[in-house]
Amino acid sequence: MSQIFNLYRLQQLDSQLDTALTKLSEFEQLLQNDDEVRESQKNYDQQQEQLRSLNQSLSKIEHEVKQQNIKIEQSESTLYGGKVKNPKELKDLENEVASLKKYLRVLEERELEALIAVEEQTKITEQAQIQLKQVIQTYEVKNADCIREIEQLRKEIAQLENEKQILIQGIPKDYLDRYQQIRQLKKGIAVTRIIDKSCAACGTTLTGGLIQDSRLPDKIVLCPSCGRILYGG
Repeated sequence: MSQIFNLYRLQQLDSQLDTALTKLSEFEQLLQNDDEVRESQKNYDQQQEQLRSLNQSLSKIEHEVKQQNIKIEQSESTLYGGKVKNPKELKDLENEVASLKKYLRVLEERELEALIAVEEQTKITEQAQIQLKQVIQTYEVKNADCIREIEQLRKEIAQLENEKQILIQGIPKDYLDRYQQIRQLKKGIAVTRIIDKSCAACGTTLTGGLIQDSRLPDKIVLCPSCGRILYGG
């Protein structure tokens, strides 16, 4: 089979791949640039962290209330147990119990405030979660076409890559190296057709000899103006 035709076919595949990869990158960028989703996720994460912190504070104050009740129970047990007979010691115990109960009321007020804060923050967090789900659902609906396009492009790219790998196995290394060198220099277009006796890439009018040579199966003929490989078909 003509190696020049193989290079021309390789050029077609590479051009299709370049186009598909560019489109894929653009669609993927669109999916990544949804500020509303990111802001909703950030808000939900912040509300979750705030709720976690408030729950920790509530657990701490609940523990303090529990410990204070234990202290009161122990002091009252000593006070009313009958072992202490000294009036002064009894009075001191009564004062201690009164002081412990007074501080318990302070702790219980703090506990109630912490509980209310947790309940309020729980509602805020739940609302933030609902909002996030709604934003994601809207985002998915809005971008359904984009997601489908990405899936289709990935399939197309895989198919083109497979066809390309099969094709290049039959092209000699020196031809491939020359093709890649020109492709890098000429913005991805290394092989071009001849249309109306002119180079399709730059429009230069070609001589009859160049056109005739470009139809040879294994001879690389370059456009005298742009330096691309000419395929005469």
